[in-house]
Amino acid sequence: MSYSSVRGRKPMERASKISHANIIASPQVQALIAECSVPRAADTQTVQDQLVTVGLPECMPIRHVVAVDGSFREAVVRQEFPSAAITFFAFGPLIFRLDDLRALDEEPFIAPEDLAKLKKIERFQLAAPTHNISRRGLSLQGSFRLTVHEFLKGHPDGERTLYDTLRWLLFRRWIDAPAKARRLRRCPNAPITGCDYDGLTLRHDSPIHQQCPHCEGPVYLADVLRLHELIDEEQGASRTTSFLMSVLETLALVNVIHTLWEMKPILLREFLFIKDGPLALFGQVADLSDPLRELADFLAAFPDPADQTKRLPLLNIVGLEKSGAFVEHAMHIEKTLDEAMDAALADGPIAGVALPLSNDYIYKYIVPGDPGSTITYGQNTYWGGKIIFKAADRSTYVATVPTRGGHNPAPSLWDYLCVENVFAVLAELRCSMYDNALIPVALANRLVSLSEVPSTRILESFARDTMRR
Repeated sequence: MSYSSVRGRKPMERASKISHANIIASPQVQALIAECSVPRAADTQTVQDQLVTVGLPECMPIRHVVAVDGSFREAVVRQEFPSAAITFFAFGPLIFRLDDLRALDEEPFIAPEDLAKLKKIERFQLAAPTHNISRRGLSLQGSFRLTVHEFLKGHPDGERTLYDTLRWLLFRRWIDAPAKARRLRRCPNAPITGCDYDGLTLRHDSPIHQQCPHCEGPVYLADVLRLHELIDEEQGASRTTSFLMSVLETLALVNVIHTLWEMKPILLREFLFIKDGPLALFGQVADLSDPLRELADFLAAFPDPADQTKRLPLLNIVGLEKSGAFVEHAMHIEKTLDEAMDAALADGPIAGVALPLSNDYIYKYIVPGDPGSTITYGQNTYWGGKIIFKAADRSTYVATVPTRGGHNPAPSLWDYLCVENVFAVLAELRCSMYDNALIPVALANRLVSLSEVPSTRILESFARDTMRR
């Protein structure tokens, strides 16, 4: 690592212009690179053989769409050394009726009051210390933990809190499962107090705030997320922000599902839930994927109120990706998808064509891996299966949809939950402003996104002025 200019009076240390020659000449480096390979391009015939037509449902139960998105920005509140920073988060679910969208589509001009019907969003805002900042004299880790705890237990309208939903999800409260528990690997106060107590177990009836019996430090229900383990008192908490954002977006979505479940479970059939990004959680928070997968499985096999011998899937949900290897692959096979769409449309109206992504296909053509592996792609992080969908309007989506029975290394189209309903509605939601965009996702992003300019600069000024008081 080169020397930087601290006071601006001396130059920065420049990188060497010839060191690359030593790397190229290294036999070990040469041998390693010679053993490397990249996934090969999928040939047209392989794609065509696996494409399936997605028809239009005979009866469409979906009446409402819920889209969840979020954004965060770090604001530097002290430029001089040692620097300090706070990270601001904004997220929330956007809810609108499909009939309102269809009515707008028939209007020659759209008035602002008509567009306002599509902007029913519940906004959440959070500010968390992420570098060299203390709350109430606590360490950075303690300040961060306290901030997340207080945010999850609060709600601007005094309704169901995100903590209520986290507890409902963690302990599978949609069924009677009192034996479910979460054991903390070690006391969350260990980095500060040195406490080595490893007997902390949280249950469905445990308080959201308790004390460690060994060091008497605070233990929060939010500690099960293990975000505090990524915080370093010197380096800061910047490694936690993306994971925290993904958890908050997921909890906001599940909060709506939780509310509808408590109100009347059958109402869930009338909602399509759209998450910006895949149905997955990574890193420290990946453990939440297990209860999410179990929730999807449970809602997929709900007894039909009209006939208890039949199952009536309640959950219509999809995660949509905007970038990454799967999106790049979808762009690569675009021509093949268009040709398949032309052939399918010749037989009548359809929602589109789809390419279910199996282990074998993913590891051969998209990301490195063993095509013969018995471990399903994303088994520890995803709570849905990957599928590429080409809508009849020519928009292409990389989607994640829960599959029946959990992970499936080679899913068929009908293994994906409520796939005809989900894709038929996606085909109605196209936003022409961006490539392969959807109106609810674009609106949700517009309402909660934080820009580099001017949002970050304004937030920095706000934080500095407020902290000086």
